[in-house]
Amino acid sequence: MKKLLLLIPIFFFNSMLVISSDKNDSLFPIFKEEAIKRGYELPKPYGINVVYVNMKQNVDINSLNLTIGKLSLKTPNKLIALKSKSAKTVNTNVLAKADIWIFPFLNVYGILGKTKGYSSTYIDINLLRKTIFFKLKYEGMTYGIGTVLAGGYKNFFSLVDFNYTKTALNIADGEISALIVSPKIGYKFDVGNSKNYLWVGAMYQNINQTLKGDLSDIVPRVKGKFEVKESTSSPWNPSVGFRTEINKSIELTTELNFGKRKSIIVSLGYRI
Repeated sequence: MKKLLLLIPIFFFNSMLVISSDKNDSLFPIFKEEAIKRGYELPKPYGINVVYVNMKQNVDINSLNLTIGKLSLKTPNKLIALKSKSAKTVNTNVLAKADIWIFPFLNVYGILGKTKGYSSTYIDINLLRKTIFFKLKYEGMTYGIGTVLAGGYKNFFSLVDFNYTKTALNIADGEISALIVSPKIGYKFDVGNSKNYLWVGAMYQNINQTLKGDLSDIVPRVKGKFEVKESTSSPWNPSVGFRTEINKSIELTTELNFGKRKSIIVSLGYRI
């Protein structure tokens, strides 16, 4: 599965370069003639985007395992305890996204990029008679696939974006998997020669992450191992977004998510 997800973005990039060599004979999107006859204005079929994401949220701590010497401790335990059952996480992603409109209503894409972040909380270690601030920094390669279902009527439009990503972390066998669903409804309007899109929506995230490593990286002079399993605390949050097509090929997109999950997403794209 991992190899497949890594190959998908490469496939999209190569496909766009080959297929777009003669754009007039492009197969995609399929049924484009019928859509144009019905009055729909279609975007160019192939896109390459650079995406920046900064996200802050709390996650639930499902389990914490510590191995100190010959002791193997798992919460809940009299020797260790969590001051809070949630942790603060901050993630920054820089991604490349390649997409293609298969049908006028269906877009598919691949994602490949890098994630950096940290997770932090407080832990009581009664065995050591101390409370430690558990802050773990991590980074890794992110890869994934997604699809967009879209429709519209006159200047109004709606869409649902589904994507699944995995991040292989530099912390032993740590990894993050995320399923994200983003429904949106919006309005299209022109300003001069630019086409603009404004929307409101929501984002659902089902995130599971496993963080593993050496306890000495967090608590100096304490030898041992740790394993933390975390998942999303608040799956849904509201969002607003705006996209402007500077011309037929260049587009700039910004989206803000707020509530218990706060994030900013900025994307610069080029369509062929």
